[in-house]
Amino acid sequence: EDATTTTTGGGGGASNDDDYDDTTTHATTTLSAQEMAAYDREGAAYAASWTATLRESASDARALERALFDAAAKDGARRGDSLFDDDDENADDDDDDDDGGGVNTKKQNERADAVRRRKTRRQWGKIPDEKLPRVAIVGRPNVGKSALFNRLTGTKRAIVYDEPGVTRDRMYVRSYWGEHEFMMVDTGGLENLPRNPASAMKIDRVGGIEILPGMIEAQAAEAVKEASVLIFVVDGQVGLTAADIDIYSWLRKYHSHIPLHLAVNKCESTTKGEDQVLEFWSLGDVTPLGVSAISGTGTGELLENMCATLPPPPSLEDGEARGEDEEEEDIPVTVAIIGRPNVGKSSLLNGLAGEARSIVSNFSGTTRDSIDTEVTDAYSGRKFTLIDTAGIRRRTQVKSGSDGAEKLSVGRALQAMKRADVVVLVIDATEGASQQDFVLAERATQEGCAIVLCINKWDKVDKDSYTMNKYTLEMRQKLRVFEYAEIVYTSALTGQRIQKILDSAHTASQNHRKRLTTATLNAVVQEATLWKLPPSRNSRKGKVYYITQASIRPPTFVFFVNDPKLFPETYRRYMERQLRENIGFPGTPIRLLWRGKGVEKVRK
Repeated sequence: EDATTTTTGGGGGASNDDDYDDTTTHATTTLSAQEMAAYDREGAAYAASWTATLRESASDARALERALFDAAAKDGARRGDSLFDDDDENADDDDDDDDGGGVNTKKQNERADAVRRRKTRRQWGKIPDEKLPRVAIVGRPNVGKSALFNRLTGTKRAIVYDEPGVTRDRMYVRSYWGEHEFMMVDTGGLENLPRNPASAMKIDRVGGIEILPGMIEAQAAEAVKEASVLIFVVDGQVGLTAADIDIYSWLRKYHSHIPLHLAVNKCESTTKGEDQVLEFWSLGDVTPLGVSAISGTGTGELLENMCATLPPPPSLEDGEARGEDEEEEDIPVTVAIIGRPNVGKSSLLNGLAGEARSIVSNFSGTTRDSIDTEVTDAYSGRKFTLIDTAGIRRRTQVKSGSDGAEKLSVGRALQAMKRADVVVLVIDATEGASQQDFVLAERATQEGCAIVLCINKWDKVDKDSYTMNKYTLEMRQKLRVFEYAEIVYTSALTGQRIQKILDSAHTASQNHRKRLTTATLNAVVQEATLWKLPPSRNSRKGKVYYITQASIRPPTFVFFVNDPKLFPETYRRYMERQLRENIGFPGTPIRLLWRGKGVEKVRK
């Protein structure tokens, strides 16, 4: 199956004179500048409509997501619109009737507040992530931290499942409330607390610690250490427990300088909600607030109290702000690290980030959430957003598995492909490429992502001077459809060649965004048709009138022909090879769209 997506335009051929023309003419037609401009507009509109149709017609991929995640979607907490209702749009629609000086003063103050809020919101997103204050959500397992995290951030990034220990790594999401912008941090549940922060369990950036709970707590302790404000979440339905008291004592003893807010979650009941909060007054110098991550009760007041204790917003120095006219090459390249379980994805992320960003263990399925990490290449200064994802097993294995949270993890990994510019498909060198790797690469192509093939654990392979060439030939044969993807051989354990992943991702991203002139494209196609004329069917000869690039990411080209049905799949693949050989698109798929009846529409 061809990796390039092709489609046919709707409808028959050109006029009879064109279809049955037996004269020996070239397969391309010279057009005027007006006709070329009309073709460009029609090609862009056709590509946009085709993209929408493609999304609707991808039934297999959508059916997979529905089959895996429909039942899991019921467990996700839904965010109400009231948290981010924007009343600033009508802030300037004031009544012209004046009832007195006091009313005028009130209206002037309201107008000034509205202007100030709009000015603040125009600056949202301009402050770098590392400059934003961090708000960490902590608590014991299964008290609703992830559900509250999704509610406060207005996203569904964190996995919510009725089982303790689902959240393991730290998750960062930019969030806004009123005039404040901050970074919300979700953490795993705290069970065994270190009595001294210096004695907290450390995480090896390569191998990790074999005891998983200790690694989760080390991640949570790191989030608490860098936080500007803490939100301590407890379960109002269970009541105050000994673990809650231990966590609160630990926070007040070693992190007393950080403002603390106590959120009593699961207080949905209008009759029992206030009674559930009373018990937590015994903790001392913190005011408990009843909230509900499911219904949104009390979350607005919690955000108001939290923003009141945030440090002053950082000042934007020259060169630090993200400008509105920021050049495209300065935008960080989003790279999703995808693969089967236990192939070394988290180890590669930690090696590229230079820190223990994700938990690493020898157990399959350690990573659950999709973790975003900002990374700057130390050599070139390029910026990347790396997304560590959970391992994706075969669909039948996921459906028959006993781990209900795995379905949600796979869903987050598939969503990461949609957000990514480049997909790094990690393959275990000791096992080789499998059918599941082919399926994942095909899914990345459907999402329009550039691809880099990473052969990890290369240090475990017995090698000689010909091993890499033989392995590359074998990979090309198994994944022959994706021959345009660059292959990188790495070892996350030793750090061998992991820097080359970023270089290959940058190259693939550049080709993913490449845009060519119409003259160049038509010159290549004209030469290709001279070497190999389009085939004929029933005395009808295929003709290519014009080609234009409709979009990028991935590069999409529209061929205007007399009848798309006259161009078989073999000739379409020939055109793709000619574009790659003469122009070159290494690392990225390209889409060829075939449009019929274009000349008649333009000339009429």
